[in-house]
Formats: sequence, structure tokens, C-alpha cells
Amino acid sequence: MTIKKVALIGANGTLGPSILHALLSADGFTITVLSRASSKSTYPASVRVASISDNPPDKELVDTLRGQDALVVAFTGSISDLQIRLADAAAQAGVKRFIPADFGSCDSSSPLALDLVPLYRTKQNVRQHLQQLASRSNLSWTSLVCGHFFDYGLKSGLLQFDVKKRQVQIFDGGDIKWSATTLDTIGTAVMRILQKEDETKNRMLYIQSFCTTQNEVLRSLEKITGQKWHVEHVKSEEYINEVKREQKGDLYSAEATEKLVSVVGIIGANWEGKDDFANTLLGLDGEDLDQVIRKTIDQ
Repeated sequence: MTIKKVALIGANGTLGPSILHALLSADGFTITVLSRASSKSTYPASVRVASISDNPPDKELVDTLRGQDALVVAFTGSISDLQIRLADAAAQAGVKRFIPADFGSCDSSSPLALDLVPLYRTKQNVRQHLQQLASRSNLSWTSLVCGHFFDYGLKSGLLQFDVKKRQVQIFDGGDIKWSATTLDTIGTAVMRILQKEDETKNRMLYIQSFCTTQNEVLRSLEKITGQKWHVEHVKSEEYINEVKREQKGDLYSAEATEKLVSVVGIIGANWEGKDDFANTLLGLDGEDLDQVIRKTIDQ
């Protein structure tokens, strides 16, 4: 069955607008945004908005999803209970494809990420639940792993670069290669997954805009800004241990999660050798690092 009717939840977050834009730019999709009743967000006239309660009961979720071919979840991946309820509702409603909030910055099947960052154990639990649903219903799933959201991460400091202060923390010498993807390319990848229903069914796929290093990003930033940046060299193991000490072992806190995601997304996130590296499958040509950086810091 060809996917035509797509529901999107989390359309007003960090990633949601890029997914919505990509879906609207493609031919053949009818888009419904699931929006909380209390939300003030607005959407293009071509988008149907389905209002749901702030704490919707299961029946409301099933009724809202009935008639949809796919559901894309773009809110934060830490909200696992709602994702699992949405997956159950999607299966009951006859939805064919579920794309969970697995996206960045780390691989939620990676032993390193699973050991250090509780968030990725949460994402793994959602994916395992989807696998169980797929074995006993018509619901299929696709997880998309894209590394750090590069443009968002560069502006927010997640990549350890402080654009305003022209300073950076470099891990382990700065030559470790890591995959990263811009928000727009993630949106395009989601759209292509839905267009390639059979090839992407029940798979965990990996994509990137480029595979780079902190030193390569630093050289590009110094060239584009015309300034030398202050560099602090840090050993990743010492950084991780310091986070553990600061949080007194509480790695569930938002601060600890952000810091650990930042470092693991750099030292353990090279997708190019993965069997399910999907740039070719999804028609993603990659992007130019200098052009992306220039566009990002000019915004």
C-alpha cells in the first residue's frame, strides 16, 4: 500500500518544521499535524490540524489516527511513554508506518550510548516495542539515526563550539570522524523513507550530511570568521568522568544528558561503515561543510 496520508506530531519543535516542510514540498502527501489543544502554533492552510487533548486517552489517539498511513514523531525522544501509546494506537487504527523520535545525536543501538546516556535506553525500549508490534500487526517502523543536528548543534553549543566567544573544546585531539546532518536533510530523509515504503520497512537507517572532525569544523570556522579561535583540548574520558562527578551519578538530568550526548555524538558516531548506511538508498548527496557553516552562522 502506498503511503499517502501522513500524520506528524511535534511539528513545532526543533526538527518538526523541517520534516513538515519536506513533506509539503513532495507530491502526493496529505499532511495532518497532531496538535495539543493548548497549543498556539499555526500551520499552512494546506495542512490539516487535528487537535488532541493535552493528556489524550488511548481511544482519542486511535480515533485521531484512523485513516492515516504513517505517523512521524518529532518531539523529544525522552517522552517514551507517549511514543509507546502512540505506537499502540497506530497499530489499532491501521496505520502502516511509524517513524519514532530516534533521530540524533547518537546511535541508540550503540553499547557506548546505551551505557552512558539513559535517553538512548529509552529510545531502544521504544524501538523494541515497535519490533514487537510489527510481529503481530500490520504496523511497520523505520528508525532514522542522523548524528548531531549539525546546524542546530553549531548554534546551540552542542558541538562544543561557542560561535559568539570564538572558542571550542576539542575532544581527543580533534581528528575523530563523526557523522552529522542538517535539519533540512533530516526532513528530506523522512520524506524519502515514506516514498520508499518497501525498502525502508522495519529498518534502522543511518544518514549524514557529511562525516567530519572537530578540527575540520574549526578550520572552516576560522576561515569563514577570519579569526583565530581559542582552543581547549580535553580528553573525552576525563570529560565524561567530570560530568558523572558534577551530577553525582544522576545521568538522567537534562544537563548531564546534553553533555554526554555532545561527547558521544563526536567520539562514537561515524556511520559510514554501517551496513544500513542509507544515503544512497534515500538519494542524499551530502552537503558542503563550508557552505553549511557559513549559512548557519549568518542566520
